[in-house]
Amino acid sequence: MKLINAIRMIEERDRIKKKAEKKMQRQKMPFGNQFVNMQNPGQKKLVNVQSIFPKEDVLALKMRTKEVRIREALYKAVHFYLKNANED
Repeated sequence: MKLINAIRMIEERDRIKKKAEKKMQRQKMPFGNQFVNMQNPGQKKLVNVQSIFPKEDVLALKMRTKEVRIREALYKAVHFYLKNANED
């Protein structure tokens, strides 16, 4: 009986230790834009944006920009818009 209780105490101590380690690791990990900007040191600061568009619009944008990925098509379209908006 004493051996079983000792094993349970050791397992509980290990569980508490692992939980504390996970908590510490989560606090050290950057989230969202901090993580993205860490991956691109010395480059422009990036921001993660999430949007909802109709599928037809996305397909038309991909065809017009001649890009395979939606991300690149949106980047190209926004860049073009901002470049031409400054000319007006």
